[in-house]
Amino acid sequence: MGANLRIEQTRRRLARLRAEGLIDRITLPQAGRTRVWFPTPCGVQLASEWPEMRGHRPSRTVSDPTAGRLKAGHALTVTETGLVFLEDARRRGELCRPLDWLTEVYHPIGNGEAVIPDALLYYERGPAADDNGAMLRAFVDRGGDACRQPRRGAPRRGGAGRPPGPARATA
Repeated sequence: MGANLRIEQTRRRLARLRAEGLIDRITLPQAGRTRVWFPTPCGVQLASEWPEMRGHRPSRTVSDPTAGRLKAGHALTVTETGLVFLEDARRRGELCRPLDWLTEVYHPIGNGEAVIPDALLYYERGPAADDNGAMLRAFVDRGGDACRQPRRGAPRRGGAGRPPGPARATA
């Protein structure tokens, strides 16, 4: 009964956010009618004002359902990869927070060229309570050409520096 209650609460919350115009959804026809939820431009604007999101540039939203369906599989794969890193860090007692996972961060490599991997993960090795752990940075690409073919003149979409310290939200 507990799990069903949580699912119903989540459904009600999603429906309320959708009614307020903050999120929308698409249904993937070939994935058992799986629904993919995403923020609307209004939802992105509101979320970008949260203290936890300071210093992060809002991602581009997909307002066209067809474009959303085409990008959903890729986005879900990248997100699932991030969740595996997060779960492993928690299991080990290491520091890896949800906002330490950034998608499509622009990294200049010189001569006007850049590399834009699917995601960038910051991971602090060692106990989560220890401030002396080694900070690791991982570029994650699911096999597309973002890491293999630098783009000229790509717009800046995020910072490549270490994420802010203790003021960031934790899960």
